[in-house]
Amino acid sequence: MEQERKFIVSSSPHIRETESIPKIMWTVVLFLAPAAVAGCYFFGWDRFHRTFSFRPVLVIVGSILVAVATEALILRLRKQPLSRALDGSAVITGLLFAMVISPAVPWYVVVVGSVIAIAVGKQLFGGLGYNIWNPALVGRAFVTLAWAEPMTRWWLSPLNPTYDTVAATSAATPLTAVSLGKDVQFSISNLFWGYVPGCLGETSAVMLLLGGMFLILFKYADWRVPLTYIVSTVLLCMVIPYKNAPSWFKALPWYEEMAFYAFSGGLFLGAFFMATDMVTSPITPKGRFIFALGCGILTALIRKIGGYPEGVCYSILIMNTCVPLIDRFTKPTRFGVCTLKAQQQKQSQSKTV
Repeated sequence: MEQERKFIVSSSPHIRETESIPKIMWTVVLFLAPAAVAGCYFFGWDRFHRTFSFRPVLVIVGSILVAVATEALILRLRKQPLSRALDGSAVITGLLFAMVISPAVPWYVVVVGSVIAIAVGKQLFGGLGYNIWNPALVGRAFVTLAWAEPMTRWWLSPLNPTYDTVAATSAATPLTAVSLGKDVQFSISNLFWGYVPGCLGETSAVMLLLGGMFLILFKYADWRVPLTYIVSTVLLCMVIPYKNAPSWFKALPWYEEMAFYAFSGGLFLGAFFMATDMVTSPITPKGRFIFALGCGILTALIRKIGGYPEGVCYSILIMNTCVPLIDRFTKPTRFGVCTLKAQQQKQSQSKTV
């Protein structure tokens, strides 16, 4: 007797992936781990006193715990399953927020920023899948406006042997130093490995590149976005000169200048792990290209013309706002649907006949 086959009739999509939200989120956390560990190492080890400070570790752990706790509290108030707080999305938000702030910030900046990221940047819009802005960048933008001085208090990586103890706690980031014309030179190799002042998880370009490559390899990110973002930022920065660039920067060969723009600031972190966010980025390939190009143009303009040395945070937030409009104008025509242009052509042909 032949076995009866059952066909299930349902609405599209008819082909579904086996990926789950927790699997995707925890995999992204794994890909972020190399840059986070590198940040803890660079900013934790004090070569002057041969000691290790757990401050960067506490910033990351504290941000993640506050993010998960805030998520659980809001889910409880909304009478939603508390298990959603452990799906990894809150962990990513807390980790990303910790990676885009200075390791020298006070504890209350970490707490408030992480709460704002979850409560305002994510849950206010309905939770995962409904937010229009990247939650970690919402928290970062808020604390930058609320506590500008602590957010611009940078540490130099203590592993860098070219600075003394005082400079190690008060150094400017490479982009800040160049934009202000400071005679503080940064080598391209230090920028690539992470021996420079900056935010906790954005200085090591090699670790961010490694994690980003795995993100693309596992198809959790579209390669068009980081490539377009980085290339457009670098090319436009090459076109627009700095007003007060120091002499050492003007003497750089063109290829080293391009590397400086690519490895400095939060460009790699933003291009690989924030602009590729599945929720806040466009859904079409053409839309993703437009989105990344807009991010690159805005980042370069803020770096060179604006009053802030780094523009990754605000450029991504601005382009997040434009995503619904980008999706609307880049949405492909459904099969069998006659476009307005095709209708007009048919009408003109019928009139001529």
